Amino acid sequence: MKFLISLTSSVLAAVSILNIFPVSGEHRIYNDVLRLHVIAESDTEEDQTLKLKVRDAVLACVSEAVEECTSFEEANTAVGAMLEEIRTTAEHCVRENRADCSVTVELSPENYPRREYGSSCLPAGVYQSLRITLGKGEGKNWWCVLFPTVCIRFAEGTADEEAYISAGFTPEEYRIITGNGGEWKVKFRILEILSELLAG
Repeated sequence: MKFLISLTSSVLAAVSILNIFPVSGEHRIYNDVLRLHVIAESDTEEDQTLKLKVRDAVLACVSEAVEECTSFEEANTAVGAMLEEIRTTAEHCVRENRADCSVTVELSPENYPRREYGSSCLPAGVYQSLRITLGKGEGKNWWCVLFPTVCIRFAEGTADEEAYISAGFTPEEYRIITGNGGEWKVKFRILEILSELLAG
């Protein structure tokens, strides 16, 4: 009898886990997203303002190329081919604002903590990242999703569910990053745990 009770409990627990485990492709969010990360030299008002100006210049530089992409692979290739142009754009912005800090541009995997942006939130984990560091990069940073084109949609003021889906996110990914419903919050945490295990 104890064995049957134990077996029944195990089956029920397994069913419960399967009901919340990411099985609908939500885990692909790590492979489908290209992030933009701009790090200021310091937290002074001048350096933080410069960070935002560099952000705007870089977005203006890459937006057209990224908007034409239909997959992460295309976006990653397009941005990779533009790294020198992006660096030149950022340096020009720095000089134009009479600053003299260096500019470092990298396109590589980067480990992100859980990050919120407006009403959305991305799970912690490793994402491909276009990272722009100003000077020593000791100031507060700014981030967004470069592909799918959420950065651009936010700038246009159209970052609703339809905008996320049309930008390239699946409905499951949209529900993950906007945290709709308690079940998705559980899946959200499971994604982070899986990412930690895979990274380890």
